[in-house]
Amino acid sequence: MYAFKFADIGEGIHEGKILKWHFKVGDKVKEGETLVVVETDKVNAELPSPVDGIIESLGSKEGDTIHVGDVLVVINDGTGGESPKTEEVKKEDKKEPVSEGKAAPGVIGQIEVSEEVMASSSENQSAKDAKSDEKALATPVARKMAKDLGLDINQIKGTGEFGRVLKEDIQKAFDNKQGGSKQAAPVQMTVPKVNISTQGDVEIVEITKLRKAIVRSMTLSKQVIPHTVLMDEIIVDKLVDLRNKVKEQAAAQNIKLTYMAFIIKAVVLALKQFPTFNASFDHENDRMILKKFYNIGMAVDTKDGLIVPNIKDADKKSILELAKELREVADQTIARTVQLSQLQNATFSITNFGAADVAFGTPIIPHPEVGILGVGKISQKAVVVNGEIKVSYVLPLSLAVDHRVIDGAEAGRFLNVIKSLLNDPMMLLLS
Repeated sequence: MYAFKFADIGEGIHEGKILKWHFKVGDKVKEGETLVVVETDKVNAELPSPVDGIIESLGSKEGDTIHVGDVLVVINDGTGGESPKTEEVKKEDKKEPVSEGKAAPGVIGQIEVSEEVMASSSENQSAKDAKSDEKALATPVARKMAKDLGLDINQIKGTGEFGRVLKEDIQKAFDNKQGGSKQAAPVQMTVPKVNISTQGDVEIVEITKLRKAIVRSMTLSKQVIPHTVLMDEIIVDKLVDLRNKVKEQAAAQNIKLTYMAFIIKAVVLALKQFPTFNASFDHENDRMILKKFYNIGMAVDTKDGLIVPNIKDADKKSILELAKELREVADQTIARTVQLSQLQNATFSITNFGAADVAFGTPIIPHPEVGILGVGKISQKAVVVNGEIKVSYVLPLSLAVDHRVIDGAEAGRFLNVIKSLLNDPMMLLLS
Protein backbone atom coordinates (compact mmCIF):
# COMPACT_ATOMS: atom_id res chain seq x y z
CA MET A 1 0.00 0.00 0.00
CA TYR A 2 1.17 3.52 -0.75
CA ALA A 3 0.04 6.50 1.33
CA PHE A 4 0.47 9.64 -0.79
CA LYS A 5 0.83 12.78 1.34
CA PHE A 6 0.47 16.48 0.70
CA ALA A 7 4.13 17.49 0.70
CA ASP A 8 5.89 20.51 2.20
CA ILE A 9 6.51 22.35 -1.09
CA GLY A 10 8.00 25.49 0.46
CA GLU A 11 7.24 29.17 -0.24
CA GLY A 12 5.29 29.38 3.04
CA ILE A 13 2.64 27.00 1.69
CA HIS A 14 1.41 24.82 4.55
CA GLU A 15 -2.19 24.13 3.62
CA GLY A 16 -4.42 23.83 0.60
CA LYS A 17 -7.97 23.23 -0.54
CA ILE A 18 -9.08 20.24 -2.63
CA LEU A 19 -10.52 21.69 -5.83
CA LYS A 20 -11.04 18.59 -7.96
CA TRP A 21 -10.45 14.85 -7.77
CA HIS A 22 -9.73 13.17 -11.11
CA PHE A 23 -10.20 9.66 -9.70
CA LYS A 24 -12.55 7.90 -7.29
CA VAL A 25 -12.20 4.88 -5.02
CA GLY A 26 -11.74 1.71 -7.08
CA ASP A 27 -10.29 3.49 -10.14
CA LYS A 28 -7.02 2.38 -11.68
CA VAL A 29 -4.36 5.08 -11.87
CA LYS A 30 -1.00 5.16 -13.62
CA GLU A 31 2.15 6.88 -12.41
CA GLY A 32 2.19 10.49 -13.64
CA GLU A 33 -1.57 10.84 -14.12
CA THR A 34 -3.07 13.84 -12.31
CA LEU A 35 -4.79 12.67 -9.15
CA VAL A 36 -6.07 15.93 -7.73
CA VAL A 37 -5.92 19.70 -8.09
CA VAL A 38 -5.06 21.49 -4.83
CA GLU A 39 -5.47 25.23 -4.37
CA THR A 40 -2.78 26.89 -2.23
CA ASP A 41 -2.02 30.49 -1.30
CA LYS A 42 0.02 31.10 -4.45
CA VAL A 43 -0.75 28.48 -7.06
CA ASN A 44 -3.07 25.67 -8.03
CA ALA A 45 -1.02 22.47 -8.09
CA GLU A 46 -1.86 19.41 -10.15
CA LEU A 47 -0.56 16.49 -8.10
CA PRO A 48 0.31 13.43 -10.20
CA SER A 49 0.26 9.87 -8.90
CA PRO A 50 3.71 8.65 -7.81
CA VAL A 51 2.83 4.98 -8.51
CA ASP A 52 0.61 2.66 -10.57
CA GLY A 53 -2.25 1.08 -8.66
CA ILE A 54 -5.88 1.11 -7.56
CA ILE A 55 -7.38 3.88 -5.42
CA GLU A 56 -8.18 2.38 -2.00
CA SER A 57 -9.40 5.51 -0.22
CA LEU A 58 -9.45 9.30 -0.48
CA GLY A 59 -8.39 11.39 2.48
CA SER A 60 -10.48 14.47 1.80
CA LYS A 61 -13.47 15.61 -0.21
CA GLU A 62 -13.58 18.42 -2.75
CA GLY A 63 -13.73 21.69 -0.84
CA ASP A 64 -11.90 20.32 2.22
CA THR A 65 -8.78 22.05 3.59
CA ILE A 66 -5.67 19.89 3.94
CA HIS A 67 -2.34 20.50 5.67
CA VAL A 68 1.23 19.49 4.96
CA GLY A 69 1.68 15.85 5.97
CA ASP A 70 -2.00 14.91 5.53
CA VAL A 71 -2.57 11.77 3.46
CA LEU A 72 -4.42 12.61 0.25
CA VAL A 73 -4.98 9.11 -1.04
CA VAL A 74 -4.05 5.50 -0.33
CA ILE A 75 -3.09 3.51 -3.44
CA ASN A 76 -2.83 -0.26 -3.68
CA ASP A 77 0.42 -0.48 -5.63
CA GLY A 78 0.75 -4.25 -5.39
CA THR A 79 3.46 -4.24 -2.71
CA GLY A 80 1.19 -5.82 -0.14
CA GLY A 81 0.53 -4.75 3.41
CA GLU A 82 -2.65 -3.88 5.24
CA SER A 83 -4.70 -1.04 3.77
CA PRO A 84 -4.52 1.94 6.16
CA LYS A 85 -7.45 4.29 6.55
CA THR A 86 -6.72 7.85 5.46
CA GLU A 87 -8.51 9.23 8.51
CA GLU A 88 -5.98 7.45 10.72
CA VAL A 89 -2.78 8.13 8.83
CA LYS A 90 -3.64 11.83 8.50
CA LYS A 91 -2.95 12.28 12.21
CA GLU A 92 0.49 13.60 13.08
CA ASP A 93 1.09 11.12 15.87
CA LYS A 94 0.75 8.09 13.58
CA LYS A 95 3.65 6.47 11.78
CA GLU A 96 3.92 7.02 8.05
CA PRO A 97 2.14 4.06 6.37
CA VAL A 98 4.04 3.93 3.11
CA SER A 99 5.37 1.08 1.05
CA GLU A 100 8.45 -0.53 2.57
CA GLY A 101 11.62 0.96 1.20
CA LYS A 102 9.80 3.94 -0.28
CA ALA A 103 9.45 7.53 0.80
CA ALA A 104 6.22 9.42 0.30
CA PRO A 105 7.25 12.24 -2.00
CA GLY A 106 4.88 14.99 -2.99
CA VAL A 107 5.27 15.40 -6.74
CA ILE A 108 4.24 18.81 -7.95
CA GLY A 109 3.25 19.10 -11.57
CA GLN A 110 2.02 22.06 -13.57
CA ILE A 111 0.75 24.90 -11.44
CA GLU A 112 -1.48 27.85 -12.05
CA VAL A 113 -2.67 30.96 -10.26
CA SER A 114 -5.97 30.45 -8.53
CA GLU A 115 -9.05 32.23 -9.85
CA GLU A 116 -11.55 30.73 -7.43
CA VAL A 117 -13.01 33.01 -4.78
CA MET A 118 -12.51 31.39 -1.38
CA ALA A 119 -15.09 31.22 1.36
CA SER A 120 -14.86 33.99 3.92
CA SER A 121 -12.86 33.25 7.02
CA SER A 122 -14.40 33.76 10.45
CA GLU A 123 -13.61 37.30 11.50
CA ASN A 124 -15.03 36.71 14.97
CA GLN A 125 -12.60 33.93 15.88
CA SER A 126 -10.46 34.94 18.81
CA ALA A 127 -6.71 35.33 18.38
CA LYS A 128 -6.17 32.48 20.82
CA ASP A 129 -8.40 30.11 18.85
CA ALA A 130 -6.77 31.13 15.57
CA LYS A 131 -3.32 30.46 17.00
CA SER A 132 -4.33 27.00 18.20
CA ASP A 133 -5.51 26.08 14.69
CA GLU A 134 -2.17 26.90 13.06
CA LYS A 135 0.07 24.03 12.03
CA ALA A 136 3.81 24.49 11.98
CA LEU A 137 5.57 24.39 8.64
CA ALA A 138 8.04 21.50 8.94
CA THR A 139 9.25 18.35 7.27
CA PRO A 140 8.10 14.89 8.43
CA VAL A 141 11.61 14.31 9.86
CA ALA A 142 11.33 17.43 12.02
CA ARG A 143 7.86 16.45 13.18
CA LYS A 144 9.07 13.00 14.23
CA MET A 145 12.00 14.53 16.11
CA ALA A 146 9.66 16.86 18.03
CA LYS A 147 7.37 13.96 18.87
CA ASP A 148 10.27 11.81 20.10
CA LEU A 149 11.40 14.64 22.39
CA GLY A 150 7.89 15.15 23.74
CA LEU A 151 7.44 18.61 22.19
CA ASP A 152 4.46 20.22 20.47
CA ILE A 153 5.97 21.36 17.17
CA ASN A 154 3.16 23.87 16.68
CA GLN A 155 4.45 25.78 19.72
CA ILE A 156 8.03 26.03 18.42
CA LYS A 157 9.10 29.20 16.61
CA GLY A 158 10.73 28.27 13.31
CA THR A 159 13.85 30.10 12.11
CA GLY A 160 13.91 28.59 8.63
CA GLU A 161 12.70 30.31 5.49
CA PHE A 162 9.04 31.40 5.82
CA GLY A 163 9.05 30.28 9.46
CA ARG A 164 9.82 26.62 8.78
CA VAL A 165 10.68 24.71 11.97
CA LEU A 166 14.18 23.26 11.66
CA LYS A 167 15.81 20.45 13.63
CA GLU A 168 18.00 23.07 15.33
CA ASP A 169 14.86 24.90 16.52
CA ILE A 170 13.51 21.69 18.02
CA GLN A 171 16.80 20.94 19.76
CA LYS A 172 16.95 24.47 21.18
CA ALA A 173 13.36 24.19 22.43
CA PHE A 174 14.20 20.88 24.07
CA ASP A 175 17.31 22.33 25.72
CA ASN A 176 15.28 25.26 27.06
CA LYS A 177 12.66 22.85 28.40
CA GLN A 178 15.41 20.96 30.21
CA GLY A 179 16.46 24.11 32.02
CA GLY A 180 18.49 26.03 29.46
CA SER A 181 18.27 29.77 28.89
CA LYS A 182 14.90 31.02 27.80
CA GLN A 183 14.49 32.96 24.59
CA ALA A 184 12.91 36.36 24.70
CA ALA A 185 9.34 36.26 23.49
CA PRO A 186 9.04 37.59 19.94
CA VAL A 187 7.27 40.88 19.45
CA GLN A 188 3.80 40.28 18.06
CA MET A 189 2.41 43.00 15.84
CA THR A 190 -1.37 43.16 15.83
CA VAL A 191 -3.80 45.07 13.65
CA PRO A 192 -6.54 46.87 15.60
CA LYS A 193 -9.97 45.49 14.83
CA VAL A 194 -12.19 47.98 13.02
CA ASN A 195 -15.91 47.53 12.52
CA ILE A 196 -16.57 48.47 8.91
CA SER A 197 -20.15 49.35 8.10
CA THR A 198 -21.85 47.34 5.34
CA GLN A 199 -24.92 49.55 5.35
CA GLY A 200 -25.98 51.45 2.25
CA ASP A 201 -25.02 50.86 -1.37
CA VAL A 202 -22.00 48.58 -1.00
CA GLU A 203 -20.65 45.46 -2.62
CA ILE A 204 -18.78 42.79 -0.64
CA VAL A 205 -16.08 41.04 -2.66
CA GLU A 206 -14.13 38.12 -1.22
CA ILE A 207 -10.48 38.25 -2.23
CA THR A 208 -8.70 35.29 -3.82
CA LYS A 209 -6.11 33.13 -2.06
CA LEU A 210 -3.43 34.78 -4.21
CA ARG A 211 -4.50 38.22 -3.02
CA LYS A 212 -4.53 36.95 0.59
CA ALA A 213 -0.96 35.74 0.10
CA ILE A 214 0.00 39.16 -1.27
CA VAL A 215 -1.61 40.83 1.76
CA ARG A 216 0.42 38.68 4.14
CA SER A 217 3.65 39.14 2.18
CA MET A 218 3.35 42.93 1.91
CA THR A 219 2.31 43.30 5.55
CA LEU A 220 5.25 41.19 6.70
CA SER A 221 7.66 43.19 4.58
CA LYS A 222 6.51 46.58 5.89
CA GLN A 223 6.31 45.37 9.50
CA VAL A 224 9.75 43.77 9.54
CA ILE A 225 11.87 45.74 7.06
CA PRO A 226 12.66 49.44 7.61
CA HIS A 227 12.66 50.63 4.01
CA THR A 228 14.65 53.53 2.66
CA VAL A 229 14.27 54.54 -0.98
CA LEU A 230 16.69 56.35 -3.30
CA MET A 231 15.54 57.80 -6.63
CA ASP A 232 17.49 59.08 -9.61
CA GLU A 233 17.39 59.46 -13.38
CA ILE A 234 19.86 58.25 -16.01
CA ILE A 235 20.49 59.55 -19.50
CA VAL A 236 20.23 56.41 -21.64
CA ASP A 237 20.70 57.70 -25.20
CA LYS A 238 23.44 55.12 -25.84
CA LEU A 239 21.26 52.33 -24.48
CA VAL A 240 18.35 53.32 -26.74
CA ASP A 241 20.67 53.49 -29.77
CA LEU A 242 22.22 50.09 -29.00
CA ARG A 243 18.88 48.39 -28.59
CA ASN A 244 17.57 49.89 -31.81
CA LYS A 245 20.62 48.61 -33.67
CA VAL A 246 20.39 45.02 -32.49
CA LYS A 247 16.67 44.42 -31.92
CA GLU A 248 16.10 43.35 -35.54
CA GLN A 249 18.92 40.82 -35.28
CA ALA A 250 17.34 39.53 -32.09
CA ALA A 251 13.93 39.36 -33.77
CA ALA A 252 15.48 37.18 -36.49
CA GLN A 253 16.15 34.66 -33.67
CA ASN A 254 12.54 35.03 -32.43
CA ILE A 255 13.73 37.07 -29.45
CA LYS A 256 12.01 40.29 -28.37
CA LEU A 257 14.84 42.41 -27.02
CA THR A 258 13.57 44.68 -24.24
CA TYR A 259 15.41 47.14 -22.03
CA MET A 260 14.79 44.85 -19.06
CA ALA A 261 17.40 42.37 -20.30
CA PHE A 262 20.03 45.13 -20.20
CA ILE A 263 18.84 46.26 -16.77
CA ILE A 264 19.08 42.74 -15.33
CA LYS A 265 22.63 42.44 -16.68
CA ALA A 266 23.57 45.76 -15.05
CA VAL A 267 21.98 44.72 -11.75
CA VAL A 268 23.89 41.44 -11.67
CA LEU A 269 27.21 43.22 -12.28
CA ALA A 270 26.40 45.68 -9.48
CA LEU A 271 25.46 42.82 -7.14
CA LYS A 272 28.86 41.24 -7.74
CA GLN A 273 30.52 44.47 -6.60
CA PHE A 274 28.16 44.81 -3.61
CA PRO A 275 27.45 41.26 -2.34
CA THR A 276 25.48 42.56 0.65
CA PHE A 277 22.64 43.42 -1.73
CA ASN A 278 22.44 39.81 -2.98
CA ALA A 279 21.60 38.45 0.45
CA SER A 280 19.03 37.67 3.09
CA PHE A 281 19.10 39.07 6.62
CA ASP A 282 18.67 36.43 9.32
CA HIS A 283 17.08 38.58 12.00
CA GLU A 284 16.77 35.76 14.54
CA ASN A 285 20.52 35.08 14.56
CA ASP A 286 21.79 38.57 13.64
CA ARG A 287 23.66 37.50 10.54
CA MET A 288 23.71 37.98 6.78
CA ILE A 289 23.29 35.08 4.35
CA LEU A 290 25.28 36.15 1.29
CA LYS A 291 24.19 34.32 -1.87
CA LYS A 292 26.82 33.22 -4.37
CA PHE A 293 24.19 32.74 -7.08
CA TYR A 294 22.05 35.34 -8.83
CA ASN A 295 18.34 34.59 -9.22
CA ILE A 296 16.71 37.85 -10.28
CA GLY A 297 13.01 38.21 -9.45
CA MET A 298 10.80 40.01 -11.94
CA ALA A 299 7.36 41.25 -10.88
CA VAL A 300 4.74 40.21 -13.45
CA ASP A 301 1.33 41.88 -13.52
CA THR A 302 -1.47 39.33 -13.94
CA LYS A 303 -5.22 39.81 -13.74
CA ASP A 304 -5.17 38.16 -10.30
CA GLY A 305 -2.30 40.22 -8.89
CA LEU A 306 1.48 40.49 -8.93
CA ILE A 307 3.48 37.28 -9.15
CA VAL A 308 7.28 37.36 -8.91
CA PRO A 309 9.02 34.53 -10.77
CA ASN A 310 12.77 34.71 -11.07
CA ILE A 311 15.44 34.18 -13.71
CA LYS A 312 17.79 31.50 -12.43
CA ASP A 313 21.57 32.04 -12.64
CA ALA A 314 21.18 35.35 -14.45
CA ASP A 315 24.94 35.96 -14.22
CA LYS A 316 25.57 33.02 -16.56
CA LYS A 317 23.30 34.28 -19.34
CA SER A 318 23.91 36.70 -22.21
CA ILE A 319 21.61 39.65 -22.84
CA LEU A 320 19.85 37.77 -25.65
CA GLU A 321 19.41 34.71 -23.42
CA LEU A 322 18.00 36.90 -20.67
CA ALA A 323 15.58 38.54 -23.11
CA LYS A 324 14.36 35.17 -24.36
CA GLU A 325 13.87 33.72 -20.88
CA LEU A 326 12.19 36.90 -19.63
CA ARG A 327 9.52 36.60 -22.31
CA GLU A 328 9.03 32.88 -21.72
CA VAL A 329 8.71 33.19 -17.95
CA ALA A 330 6.41 36.23 -18.20
CA ASP A 331 4.14 34.41 -20.68
CA GLN A 332 4.03 31.32 -18.46
CA THR A 333 3.18 33.46 -15.43
CA ILE A 334 0.37 35.27 -17.23
CA ALA A 335 -0.94 31.98 -18.67
CA ARG A 336 -0.77 30.38 -15.19
CA THR A 337 1.64 27.64 -16.21
CA VAL A 338 4.69 28.91 -14.31
CA GLN A 339 6.45 26.24 -12.25
CA LEU A 340 6.77 26.58 -8.48
CA SER A 341 10.56 26.37 -8.77
CA GLN A 342 10.48 29.65 -10.70
CA LEU A 343 8.86 31.36 -7.69
CA GLN A 344 11.45 30.18 -5.17
CA ASN A 345 14.90 31.33 -4.07
CA ALA A 346 15.08 34.80 -5.63
CA THR A 347 18.09 36.79 -4.42
CA PHE A 348 17.20 40.30 -5.66
CA SER A 349 14.09 41.63 -7.40
CA ILE A 350 13.10 44.21 -10.00
CA THR A 351 9.68 45.76 -10.55
CA ASN A 352 8.74 47.68 -13.69
CA PHE A 353 6.73 50.85 -13.05
CA GLY A 354 7.23 51.78 -16.71
CA ALA A 355 4.80 49.05 -17.78
CA ALA A 356 2.09 51.10 -16.02
CA ASP A 357 3.32 54.33 -17.65
CA VAL A 358 4.75 55.55 -14.31
CA ALA A 359 8.14 57.14 -13.68
CA PHE A 360 8.82 56.69 -9.94
CA GLY A 361 7.49 54.61 -7.07
CA THR A 362 8.44 53.17 -3.69
CA PRO A 363 8.88 49.42 -4.28
CA ILE A 364 8.34 47.00 -1.40
CA ILE A 365 11.17 44.58 -0.66
CA PRO A 366 10.17 40.89 -0.79
CA HIS A 367 11.05 39.44 2.62
CA PRO A 368 13.71 38.14 3.33
CA GLU A 369 15.55 39.89 0.47
CA VAL A 370 17.27 43.18 1.29
CA GLY A 371 16.69 45.24 -1.84
CA ILE A 372 14.49 45.82 -4.87
CA LEU A 373 14.92 48.06 -7.93
CA GLY A 374 11.98 49.95 -9.41
CA VAL A 375 12.29 50.84 -13.11
CA GLY A 376 10.23 53.69 -14.54
CA LYS A 377 9.22 54.53 -18.10
CA ILE A 378 11.85 55.87 -20.50
CA SER A 379 10.87 59.29 -21.82
CA GLN A 380 12.47 62.21 -23.63
CA LYS A 381 13.38 65.25 -21.55
CA ALA A 382 15.35 68.44 -21.85
CA VAL A 383 18.61 67.92 -19.94
CA VAL A 384 21.81 69.91 -19.47
CA VAL A 385 24.96 68.18 -20.81
CA ASN A 386 28.30 70.03 -20.69
CA GLY A 387 26.51 73.32 -20.14
CA GLU A 388 24.16 72.86 -23.10
CA ILE A 389 20.50 71.97 -23.19
CA LYS A 390 19.61 68.92 -25.28
CA VAL A 391 16.78 66.42 -25.57
CA SER A 392 17.73 63.00 -24.24
CA TYR A 393 16.14 59.72 -23.28
CA VAL A 394 15.89 59.47 -19.49
CA LEU A 395 15.31 56.36 -17.35
CA PRO A 396 13.98 56.83 -13.76
CA LEU A 397 15.13 54.36 -11.10
CA SER A 398 13.86 53.76 -7.54
CA LEU A 399 16.00 51.62 -5.23
CA ALA A 400 14.53 50.37 -1.93
CA VAL A 401 16.86 48.76 0.62
CA ASP A 402 16.64 47.22 4.07
CA HIS A 403 18.07 50.00 6.25
CA ARG A 404 18.91 47.54 9.04
CA VAL A 405 21.84 46.19 7.01
CA ILE A 406 22.34 48.68 4.15
CA ASP A 407 23.06 52.35 4.72
CA GLY A 408 22.00 55.12 2.37
CA ALA A 409 25.55 55.86 1.24
CA GLU A 410 26.14 52.23 0.28
CA ALA A 411 22.81 52.15 -1.55
CA GLY A 412 23.86 55.29 -3.43
CA ARG A 413 27.10 53.66 -4.56
CA PHE A 414 25.23 50.55 -5.69
CA LEU A 415 22.78 52.67 -7.68
CA ASN A 416 25.64 54.64 -9.24
CA VAL A 417 27.18 51.43 -10.61
CA ILE A 418 23.88 50.56 -12.28
CA LYS A 419 23.63 54.09 -13.66
CA SER A 420 27.17 53.95 -15.06
CA LEU A 421 26.56 50.62 -16.79
CA LEU A 422 23.27 51.68 -18.36
CA ASN A 423 24.73 55.02 -19.43
CA ASP A 424 27.51 53.16 -21.28
CA PRO A 425 25.90 49.80 -22.22
CA MET A 426 28.88 48.54 -24.21
CA MET A 427 30.31 47.55 -20.84
CA LEU A 428 27.40 45.15 -20.49
CA LEU A 429 28.32 43.41 -23.73
CA LEU A 430 31.96 43.11 -22.73
CA SER A 431 31.24 41.61 -19.32
